[in-house]
Amino acid sequence: MATRSRLWAKAFRPARTVRRWTAIVRRPAVVSTLLLSLTGYGVGPHVQPDCDPPTVASSAARVAKTLADASPGDQARVDATLGAAGSAERPYLLQALAAGHSVDDIVTFARLIRGKKPEWLRRHLSLIDPDGLGWVAYRFSPVQQTDNTSCGSMTILMARAMADPLYALYLTTGDSTDRSDASAEHFQARLTAEEHRIHDATNRFWPKRLGSTPAGVSTELNRHADALGTRYKSRLVTGSGKPALEDAVKAAGSHQPVPVLIGDWIPRHYILLIGREGSDLLFYEPGYATVDRISAQNFLDGKIDVIGFHHVYAVITPTR
Repeated sequence: MATRSRLWAKAFRPARTVRRWTAIVRRPAVVSTLLLSLTGYGVGPHVQPDCDPPTVASSAARVAKTLADASPGDQARVDATLGAAGSAERPYLLQALAAGHSVDDIVTFARLIRGKKPEWLRRHLSLIDPDGLGWVAYRFSPVQQTDNTSCGSMTILMARAMADPLYALYLTTGDSTDRSDASAEHFQARLTAEEHRIHDATNRFWPKRLGSTPAGVSTELNRHADALGTRYKSRLVTGSGKPALEDAVKAAGSHQPVPVLIGDWIPRHYILLIGREGSDLLFYEPGYATVDRISAQNFLDGKIDVIGFHHVYAVITPTR
């Protein structure tokens, strides 16, 4: 399965993704700038002191809080909406409630997905399967970064899509009932536009051509803390960085997505931890649009082997 997925990824990967940052990092001045970006230069300090392992509010607890804060009338509307939903639809409605959407949004969402088959729901509401390996695609269109500097943007996009089915539905259908709007072509147009929007948001003080800083990634994730169920902080993995890596592993084990900055002799690429399977961590690789696995122990040692990169430089982990 994994071997086949890599072959598919190679076949569909644009040539420009293969080049990554090779031309950029050959210049010493730019190398120095990249190293400054890792420490949040121009954005503000982002290295946080080590702390207790993060705890993330469960989806059930977030749903209960949303309903407790709602009026009796809205509670009745939610009960009626959930009661009318099919067994395949209901988990997505509860996930949308956990993501902090209003009752009006939930009712509209329920109407949009009513009567849809489980395969339709999976394809349009889950861009990625946190329990599966292989190629990540929508209608055979790869869910991958569109240029050599937007890997960080794609990890943010994917983290949100994992947590919020309404966001995933917007990407796959444009919130339209017109079937043509759910085509692969329209999906790629929305994906690219959203990726560019996120890149602009994370790079207000940093050149886009140099990628995104960990501080920029955590700031953008925190704009969607309600949907993600937590706030994030960026943490360097140097010296006493083991607690940060341990927190990343624990978060991934509960399917809480964790962006990870990796590289060789300098930081160069983001991947997204999305789960754990036995002694391995599952990760989404935005350059190849694949889900694969790495050894959890190697990760804890700060050593990995992902598309030619062997070191972990920073993680963006949940704080609560």
